[in-house]
Amino acid sequence: MSPYTWTRNGLLLGAVVLIAACSGSSGDADAGVTSYATDALVDTEWLQARLDDPSVRVVEVGGSPDGYAEGHLPGSVFLSMGDLSNPDEPIRNMIATQDQVSAALSNIGLERDQTVVLLDRQQNLQAARAFWVLMYYQHPDVRLYNGGAAKWTADGGALSTAQVQILPSDYQAGPADEALQTSWQYVVERTDDPETLMCDVRSPNEHLGRDVRAERGGHIPGSVNLEWTVALQPDGTFKSREDLSALYVSAGFTPDKQIITYCQSGVRGAHTWFVLSQLLGYPSVRNYDGSWAEYGNNPESPIES
Repeated sequence: MSPYTWTRNGLLLGAVVLIAACSGSSGDADAGVTSYATDALVDTEWLQARLDDPSVRVVEVGGSPDGYAEGHLPGSVFLSMGDLSNPDEPIRNMIATQDQVSAALSNIGLERDQTVVLLDRQQNLQAARAFWVLMYYQHPDVRLYNGGAAKWTADGGALSTAQVQILPSDYQAGPADEALQTSWQYVVERTDDPETLMCDVRSPNEHLGRDVRAERGGHIPGSVNLEWTVALQPDGTFKSREDLSALYVSAGFTPDKQIITYCQSGVRGAHTWFVLSQLLGYPSVRNYDGSWAEYGNNPESPIES
């Protein structure tokens, strides 16, 4: 089954979306970086020109320290996804507190006036989550490297095994931007709101309740299933702005609506949040951090399957 299948009313939409996507541009990712709504996405040429710039800090997110040690972008530092999650929360992967994020970013030597460039080795899934966290705590300049580590090596970039010397900083995360996140109560109160659309970025089987990862399976009533991977090209870079717009608009996600993204634990949701808010420039997009891990385990949650 296609990862973009069910509309708000449960109608099959895959063919419509495919036709719309094919009508867009060819989606040359590097050539199209500057055509997105913001400058949050950078390409190989941009990054190569700034590897020795002390005002830029390249951060590899997620994976393992061993994998990073075996070869990483020159000068980049490693940041665990766990450092951006709150271990005191009963729901896994909930965003870390302001103090926890301050400590994590101090440990990698980040300064508030540095440009942060994030990447990972999983199609920027974890890097996009880290991007959302840094934006939530209002770091002034955050970027995502288009395609991640795989794109770097595909473009002929060399990896380094040199140990990067880190001088810890006194990083202070900014106040939370609550407009980027949402809660269970906020979601439940808006399931019948025509001005709010729920974007379920999980797999079709999760959406339909066939792959159950909580006490109950299914989806938030009225939500539209558009899996997070539809935004990517085969090499892991993002599709062009035109192709992305065709995909999301055809599925009903238009910029005049408030859009809430969700998945199992807010990681895949953050990736689609990045696409909608940063690449397409939608003005009102929230990531439901608790996602299905919270929603599906709450007996009071209204559910469709």
